[in-house]
Amino acid sequence: MAHYSLIDIPFNLRHTCWFCGEPSFDLLSFPKSSHQIAQISHQPIELPACKECLSLPTGGVVESIWSFRDNIKHALMNKYAKHLGIGLQWTKEELEDSEFHGAILEGFGKSAWPMYEIAKERVEYVGWDITVDGEPLDGYDESYGYEFNGVRYLSIQACIEYHVKALSLDLVLLETLIEIVGSERFAYALRIAELNRNISSRDRNTIINEVLNQEQDKADIAEYELSNQTTQTLPLVSVLIDGMVAQPEAIEWAIKNKCINLSILVEQEDAFFDEFEHLGGPMAFALFDGLQSYLNARTVKEWCEDNDPNDEFWR
Repeated sequence: MAHYSLIDIPFNLRHTCWFCGEPSFDLLSFPKSSHQIAQISHQPIELPACKECLSLPTGGVVESIWSFRDNIKHALMNKYAKHLGIGLQWTKEELEDSEFHGAILEGFGKSAWPMYEIAKERVEYVGWDITVDGEPLDGYDESYGYEFNGVRYLSIQACIEYHVKALSLDLVLLETLIEIVGSERFAYALRIAELNRNISSRDRNTIINEVLNQEQDKADIAEYELSNQTTQTLPLVSVLIDGMVAQPEAIEWAIKNKCINLSILVEQEDAFFDEFEHLGGPMAFALFDGLQSYLNARTVKEWCEDNDPNDEFWR
């Protein structure tokens, strides 16, 4: 019969659940069945747990007690999502200042924040370091799961589903936004989803298309800037003239084509747009307008000497 070792328990925590910090009810054996011992990364152990954590569904076999703890936290977050959502939608001061009327609403105004704080403390509770007979238990993997705002979730999908439940968000919208912008910009996607609750399919598609277009524009600009860095041969810098910006690539084109004034630029307008047509109409026109302002400013010799950081390359 397999031997389960009781973890070391600090004296002041001897009646504390290792998972959530509530008063412990009994000992939890990990793994639950002795035939699962071969599937975990450390020795079988026993540790104190509260009645609720002992009864929570935790899915299949996991490889370590820390993975099992994440499953417990996930189950707690799902069970108390509405309570946790209070802190995502309100501040303590807002609840205290809210003018709720009627027995039910007044009761909510008084109890909502304490319920949120209790749920939050349980979800964020971190048990003491696990040792057995003074020796640390090996096998902790910090890279496991997905972390957002200081809370570790089983996965990015678990994080999405929790916020959808806690904040009554549109699941399809939030999932799609995360696919577009990436999990590293979860806060940005969450904010859009919060601003667009209870939307129609048509409105959802409109929002998704807008974000797609924005991300594509960013990608195009990044690609353009990278291309500019690799093709630009002169160490030129951009120049600001009366709110217009002359970009280095446009200035370099003018220098190489001996386009020293507006008259020559007008004559070579077609050649200019042929050169930059790969950037698309809006970007090419922006380059042209900036170059126009720049060449106009260069008609004043003093301006060139005092304000043009690229003046030496014209000489």
